[in-house]
Amino acid sequence: MDAKLWNFRFSEIVLINTLLSFSFYMVTTTLVVYLVGIGVSLASSGAIVGLFSITALFIRPFTGYVADRYDRKKMLMIGSFWVTISVIMYVITDNLMLIILFRIIHGIAFGINSTAIVAMASEFIPSERFSEGIGYLGLGQVVASAVGPGLGIAIMNQYDVVYAFYISAFFSLMALVALLRLKYSCTYKNQRNRKFAVKDIITFSIMDYVFIGGVYSFINGGISAFLVLYAHSKSIENVGIYFTVSAIFLFLARPISGKIMKWKGFNYVFYPSILLTIVSLILLSWADSMTLILISAMLRALSQGSVQPLLQAASIKKVGIEKSGVATSTFYLGGDIGQGAGPMVGGIIAKSYGYEEIFYLCIILLIFSLLIYFFNGKRHALKTGT
Repeated sequence: MDAKLWNFRFSEIVLINTLLSFSFYMVTTTLVVYLVGIGVSLASSGAIVGLFSITALFIRPFTGYVADRYDRKKMLMIGSFWVTISVIMYVITDNLMLIILFRIIHGIAFGINSTAIVAMASEFIPSERFSEGIGYLGLGQVVASAVGPGLGIAIMNQYDVVYAFYISAFFSLMALVALLRLKYSCTYKNQRNRKFAVKDIITFSIMDYVFIGGVYSFINGGISAFLVLYAHSKSIENVGIYFTVSAIFLFLARPISGKIMKWKGFNYVFYPSILLTIVSLILLSWADSMTLILISAMLRALSQGSVQPLLQAASIKKVGIEKSGVATSTFYLGGDIGQGAGPMVGGIIAKSYGYEEIFYLCIILLIFSLLIYFFNGKRHALKTGT
């Protein structure tokens, strides 16, 4: 493996991840519009869109198991192929059962891709720059999350919604073509003959990281679902800029946090990030103007963009590169659950108490995360004598 971080294979994997991320984010903004346009009720459209996350959640532990035993490049090729087919099938049929079937297939393919891409990239990142490399891997996703939804909407408004799907499929097809060119040999086939155990699909040693990552996803889910309604209740308009500002500062935070991690260590990123996130949520709960909302966005993005990729990298390093598949899939379980639970729990709280109380709950969960990490570190120090 090349000593430098940006070796050719790692750079190509970052490109592949960016293409797949653009494909994903373009569809998320246009699928409900398309379904309603062909006569599907709004409630049913929402349920069909939600099938994606549910399917990805259930498939993820098994994708980690497969990624640690079989060819990760082939996994990505299979996943990218079925993403392409699924996206095209959404718009060439108006048969609801077929659309549901391919939504489920799309969720399975996404679960395969998101696990395999991190496991594969981990093989080409120098160990001394591992946390930094995982952060860079996610930059394409950050860019796609900022640009992809707007691109999908612009294509839909300028031409027709079906063209947004075709271009989304084109991005995943280009990822498949790039994979065909990527030189790669599977290195973990020797694990195939090991007897199956629960630890092969879920690794419990990283549950503190999984919980903390899940709390951040819970915050994301709650803010994404209720920020517009919260802003309207305060008579604040054009709050959508919050997400653009967040994406910009997420992009800025990732390379910086990787370098701080390399120079100072994980704790120098973790504790300030938790505290910054708490401050951002306090400001959001107090917000009576766009200025405070945007300051909150900047602080939350800087903190979350710093700590989340490092949590993922720490999870992989804790169990070893040879088990990066199961480490990745286990870490993403927390994100899947948190992303889904945020809107559900937030809706109950907002209805009974108010939107501000959603943010207060998030603050409580972050304090709990901080305590879990602190006492888990103390327990580890007692065990090792460090």
